[in-house]
Amino acid sequence: MKFPWKETPILYGEDAIRFEKEMERVDNMSKEERRANAEALRKRCEAIRQKWNMESIKFN
Repeated sequence: MKFPWKETPILYGEDAIRFEKEMERVDNMSKEERRANAEALRKRCEAIRQKWNMESIKFN
């Protein structure tokens, strides 16, 4: 590797609380919710690709 890995910063206070809540929310998602989120992301990426006329990039 060209550069060494940087240390992961430690979160404190409200940042730590927000991170922990988000991790719990993601862990509790069903397969259907995850699939729906992935499909929504694909649609948004496709819309951006078309808006910016990025024909060479495909989002599968």
